[in-house]
Amino acid sequence: MSLAFIKDINSSVSYALWRIDEPLEQMVSQYAFSQADRELFAAHKIERRRAEWLAARLALKALMNAKGLPQQDIIKDEFGKPHIAQAQIEISISHTKNYGAAALSHTGAVGIDIEYPRDQIQRIARKFLHANEATWAQNDQQRLTKVWCAKEALYKLHGRTQLIFAEQLLLSHEGDVLTRGKICENGQEEEHPLHYDQIDQMHLCLAY
Repeated sequence: MSLAFIKDINSSVSYALWRIDEPLEQMVSQYAFSQADRELFAAHKIERRRAEWLAARLALKALMNAKGLPQQDIIKDEFGKPHIAQAQIEISISHTKNYGAAALSHTGAVGIDIEYPRDQIQRIARKFLHANEATWAQNDQQRLTKVWCAKEALYKLHGRTQLIFAEQLLLSHEGDVLTRGKICENGQEEEHPLHYDQIDQMHLCLAY
Protein backbone atom coordinates (compact mmCIF):
# COMPACT_ATOMS: atom_id res chain seq x y z
CA MET A 1 0.00 0.00 0.00
CA SER A 2 1.41 3.40 -1.02
CA LEU A 3 -0.83 5.92 0.66
CA ALA A 4 1.38 8.96 1.14
CA PHE A 5 -0.90 10.74 3.59
CA ILE A 6 -4.41 11.93 4.41
CA LYS A 7 -4.94 15.51 5.49
CA ASP A 8 -8.01 17.11 7.08
CA ILE A 9 -8.43 20.73 5.98
CA ASN A 10 -11.29 21.18 8.43
CA SER A 11 -14.01 19.00 9.94
CA SER A 12 -15.75 18.64 6.57
CA VAL A 13 -13.03 18.67 3.89
CA SER A 14 -10.15 16.20 3.51
CA TYR A 15 -7.83 14.87 0.86
CA ALA A 16 -5.53 11.90 0.29
CA LEU A 17 -2.40 11.48 -1.79
CA TRP A 18 -1.34 8.12 -3.23
CA ARG A 19 2.28 7.63 -4.28
CA ILE A 20 2.91 5.09 -7.05
CA ASP A 21 5.79 2.93 -5.89
CA GLU A 22 4.39 -0.58 -6.31
CA PRO A 23 3.83 -2.69 -9.46
CA LEU A 24 0.61 -2.06 -11.36
CA GLU A 25 -0.55 -5.61 -10.63
CA GLN A 26 -0.37 -4.90 -6.90
CA MET A 27 -2.37 -1.72 -7.32
CA VAL A 28 -5.03 -3.58 -9.32
CA SER A 29 -5.37 -6.15 -6.54
CA GLN A 30 -6.30 -3.41 -4.06
CA TYR A 31 -9.23 -1.98 -6.02
CA ALA A 32 -12.71 -3.38 -6.68
CA PHE A 33 -13.37 -2.56 -10.33
CA SER A 34 -16.86 -1.95 -11.67
CA GLN A 35 -17.50 -2.85 -15.29
CA ALA A 36 -17.28 0.84 -16.20
CA ASP A 37 -13.96 1.06 -14.35
CA ARG A 38 -12.59 -1.89 -16.31
CA GLU A 39 -13.49 -0.26 -19.59
CA LEU A 40 -11.89 3.05 -18.60
CA PHE A 41 -8.80 1.29 -17.28
CA ALA A 42 -8.42 -0.72 -20.50
CA ALA A 43 -8.78 2.45 -22.58
CA HIS A 44 -5.39 3.61 -21.27
CA LYS A 45 -2.87 1.79 -23.43
CA ILE A 46 0.26 2.98 -21.60
CA GLU A 47 0.97 1.27 -18.26
CA ARG A 48 2.09 4.49 -16.57
CA ARG A 49 -1.21 6.13 -17.47
CA ARG A 50 -3.13 3.17 -16.08
CA ALA A 51 -1.19 3.43 -12.82
CA GLU A 52 -1.90 7.15 -12.52
CA TRP A 53 -5.61 6.66 -13.23
CA LEU A 54 -5.78 3.92 -10.62
CA ALA A 55 -3.75 5.87 -8.04
CA ALA A 56 -6.43 8.58 -7.92
CA ARG A 57 -9.09 5.97 -7.25
CA LEU A 58 -7.02 4.23 -4.61
CA ALA A 59 -6.52 7.60 -2.93
CA LEU A 60 -10.28 8.08 -2.87
CA LYS A 61 -10.82 4.56 -1.53
CA ALA A 62 -8.28 5.15 1.26
CA LEU A 63 -9.83 8.50 2.11
CA MET A 64 -13.34 7.10 2.30
CA ASN A 65 -12.14 4.16 4.38
CA ALA A 66 -10.50 6.60 6.81
CA LYS A 67 -13.85 8.37 7.14
CA GLY A 68 -15.74 5.13 7.74
CA LEU A 69 -17.27 5.04 4.26
CA PRO A 70 -17.28 2.04 1.90
CA GLN A 71 -15.74 2.18 -1.56
CA GLN A 72 -18.31 3.37 -4.07
CA ASP A 73 -18.36 3.56 -7.85
CA ILE A 74 -17.46 6.89 -9.38
CA ILE A 75 -20.24 8.21 -11.58
CA LYS A 76 -19.65 11.10 -14.00
CA ASP A 77 -22.42 13.56 -14.79
CA GLU A 78 -23.20 15.07 -18.18
CA PHE A 79 -20.33 17.53 -17.78
CA GLY A 80 -17.82 14.83 -16.85
CA LYS A 81 -17.66 15.81 -13.18
CA PRO A 82 -17.16 12.79 -10.86
CA HIS A 83 -19.66 11.95 -8.12
CA ILE A 84 -20.47 9.05 -5.82
CA ALA A 85 -23.90 7.78 -4.85
CA GLN A 86 -23.43 8.75 -1.17
CA ALA A 87 -25.74 11.67 -0.50
CA GLN A 88 -24.23 14.92 0.78
CA ILE A 89 -20.65 14.00 -0.16
CA GLU A 90 -18.81 15.68 -3.04
CA ILE A 91 -15.54 14.37 -4.45
CA SER A 92 -12.74 15.35 -6.80
CA ILE A 93 -9.78 13.40 -8.18
CA SER A 94 -6.53 14.19 -9.98
CA HIS A 95 -3.43 12.35 -11.13
CA THR A 96 -0.01 13.06 -12.58
CA LYS A 97 3.39 11.41 -12.79
CA ASN A 98 3.93 9.12 -9.75
CA TYR A 99 0.86 10.33 -7.83
CA GLY A 100 -2.91 10.23 -7.56
CA ALA A 101 -5.00 12.49 -5.34
CA ALA A 102 -8.59 12.61 -4.13
CA ALA A 103 -10.65 15.02 -2.05
CA LEU A 104 -14.04 14.81 -0.41
CA SER A 105 -16.32 17.33 1.22
CA HIS A 106 -19.41 16.94 3.38
CA THR A 107 -20.51 20.55 2.92
CA GLY A 108 -20.31 21.40 -0.78
CA ALA A 109 -18.37 21.13 -4.01
CA VAL A 110 -14.64 20.52 -3.93
CA GLY A 111 -11.86 20.48 -6.52
CA ILE A 112 -8.30 19.12 -6.35
CA ASP A 113 -5.42 19.33 -8.80
CA ILE A 114 -1.80 18.18 -8.78
CA GLU A 115 0.80 19.53 -11.21
CA TYR A 116 4.52 19.52 -11.88
CA PRO A 117 6.19 22.68 -13.21
CA ARG A 118 6.64 22.52 -16.98
CA ASP A 119 8.73 24.69 -19.28
CA GLN A 120 5.81 25.42 -21.58
CA ILE A 121 3.76 27.06 -18.82
CA GLN A 122 5.54 30.35 -19.44
CA ARG A 123 4.62 30.19 -23.12
CA ILE A 124 0.91 29.70 -22.45
CA ALA A 125 0.62 31.90 -19.34
CA ARG A 126 -1.22 34.69 -21.16
CA LYS A 127 -4.06 32.26 -21.87
CA PHE A 128 -4.91 31.73 -18.20
CA LEU A 129 -3.53 34.76 -16.30
CA HIS A 130 -5.55 37.79 -15.29
CA ALA A 131 -3.51 41.00 -15.25
CA ASN A 132 -3.39 41.06 -11.44
CA GLU A 133 -2.15 37.46 -11.37
CA ALA A 134 0.50 38.21 -13.97
CA THR A 135 1.87 40.98 -11.74
CA TRP A 136 2.03 38.54 -8.82
CA ALA A 137 3.54 35.68 -10.83
CA GLN A 138 6.27 37.74 -12.51
CA ASN A 139 6.63 34.99 -15.15
CA ASP A 140 8.17 32.74 -12.49
CA GLN A 141 7.67 29.06 -13.31
CA GLN A 142 6.79 28.04 -9.75
CA ARG A 143 4.26 30.83 -9.29
CA LEU A 144 2.73 30.20 -12.70
CA THR A 145 2.34 26.54 -11.76
CA LYS A 146 0.58 27.56 -8.54
CA VAL A 147 -1.83 29.76 -10.51
CA TRP A 148 -2.55 27.03 -13.05
CA CYS A 149 -3.02 24.41 -10.32
CA ALA A 150 -5.44 26.66 -8.41
CA LYS A 151 -7.50 27.43 -11.50
CA GLU A 152 -7.70 23.77 -12.43
CA ALA A 153 -8.95 23.03 -8.89
CA LEU A 154 -11.56 25.78 -9.17
CA TYR A 155 -12.61 24.53 -12.59
CA LYS A 156 -13.09 21.02 -11.21
CA LEU A 157 -15.07 22.40 -8.27
CA HIS A 158 -17.35 24.30 -10.65
CA GLY A 159 -17.66 21.34 -13.01
CA ARG A 160 -20.66 22.54 -14.98
CA THR A 161 -19.74 24.63 -18.04
CA GLN A 162 -16.74 25.89 -19.95
CA LEU A 163 -15.05 28.88 -18.32
CA ILE A 164 -12.44 31.34 -19.57
CA PHE A 165 -9.55 30.87 -17.15
CA ALA A 166 -8.13 34.40 -17.48
CA GLU A 167 -11.49 36.14 -17.03
CA GLN A 168 -13.81 33.90 -15.02
CA LEU A 169 -11.43 32.18 -12.59
CA LEU A 170 -9.71 34.85 -10.51
CA LEU A 171 -7.27 34.44 -7.63
CA SER A 172 -6.33 36.60 -4.66
CA HIS A 173 -3.18 36.34 -2.59
CA GLU A 174 -1.58 37.34 0.67
CA GLY A 175 2.12 37.83 0.10
CA ASP A 176 3.52 34.71 -1.55
CA VAL A 177 0.40 32.61 -0.94
CA LEU A 178 -2.70 32.31 -3.13
CA THR A 179 -5.53 32.21 -0.62
CA ARG A 180 -8.88 32.44 -2.40
CA GLY A 181 -10.40 31.79 -5.79
CA LYS A 182 -13.41 33.43 -7.41
CA ILE A 183 -15.67 31.93 -10.07
CA CYS A 184 -17.43 34.57 -12.17
CA GLU A 185 -20.38 33.41 -14.25
CA ASN A 186 -23.63 34.97 -15.48
CA GLY A 187 -23.11 38.11 -13.43
CA GLN A 188 -22.56 36.15 -10.22
CA GLU A 189 -19.38 35.73 -8.17
CA GLU A 190 -18.65 32.72 -5.97
CA GLU A 191 -15.59 32.68 -3.68
CA HIS A 192 -13.78 29.63 -2.35
CA PRO A 193 -10.79 29.15 -0.03
CA LEU A 194 -7.66 27.52 -1.43
CA HIS A 195 -5.32 25.11 0.31
CA TYR A 196 -1.80 24.44 -0.99
CA ASP A 197 0.79 21.77 -0.44
CA GLN A 198 4.04 21.05 -2.23
CA ILE A 199 5.40 17.50 -2.27
CA ASP A 200 8.93 17.39 -3.66
CA GLN A 201 8.54 19.26 -6.96
CA MET A 202 4.80 18.67 -7.26
CA HIS A 203 2.18 21.31 -6.49
CA LEU A 204 -1.21 20.42 -4.99
CA CYS A 205 -4.16 22.77 -4.65
CA LEU A 206 -7.56 22.15 -3.10
CA ALA A 207 -10.50 24.49 -3.66
CA TYR A 208 -13.50 24.09 -1.37
